[in-house]
Amino acid sequence: AGDVEAFNGLVRRHLGRAFALAHRILGHREDAEDLVQEAFVTALAQLERFDPTRPFAPWLGRIVVTRALNA
Repeated sequence: AGDVEAFNGLVRRHLGRAFALAHRILGHREDAEDLVQEAFVTALAQLERFDPTRPFAPWLGRIVVTRALNA
């Protein structure tokens, strides 16, 4: 609903796992950092597509994996 602090909380909670996933796929720290930043921007832009009755981590993870494989 546009709550920046709520989104920041999601970032803090899921950043480590998203980075680990991206790094595992890409193998380079800097590339993984960039990809995770882009994944969170994508998640924010597509938040209306997220089903709030489901967990956020798998949805974000799918964004990370898709972007990493495309990279």
